[in-house]
Amino acid sequence: KYLLQEALLLLPSADNCMSAFVFRQNHHGAALPCGIFRMKIRRAFSVSTTLNQAKPKSGSIVDKYQTVSVNCKCGERLFRYKKKNGTKSQLVKLFVDRISEDCVGLMGNEKDITEQKWECPKCQTSFARPALIRGRPALKLIGGKTRMTKK
Repeated sequence: KYLLQEALLLLPSADNCMSAFVFRQNHHGAALPCGIFRMKIRRAFSVSTTLNQAKPKSGSIVDKYQTVSVNCKCGERLFRYKKKNGTKSQLVKLFVDRISEDCVGLMGNEKDITEQKWECPKCQTSFARPALIRGRPALKLIGGKTRMTKK
């Protein structure tokens, strides 16, 4: 059994091309060229630090979504929420502007959700933590603390 190693050498040229030379080492240790490639560089590579993500839908489109109930594990109804595909998928986060009804008064009159404790008023279980998702205030639900039901 012989150990073969490969090496890649990239060389830029003046005419916006990049030459790639592939070398393979044989069992005697000699480097043999096994491929030469020439690539045309169309534009410079750039790395962006920001990700362009789709903004979650809001407004009149959300009114057509199905309304689901978000209940604590003790059975207390916490919210009624507009969810796109109803109960077909798990509920991981709640965008605050999609909450259609606050059943137990957790939201209050405050707009700042980060200052509040998100606990069930009946059993005092913490069910969510505040977050900012794609620039919009949301609640990230803690797994196993809530249940979602139709109406």
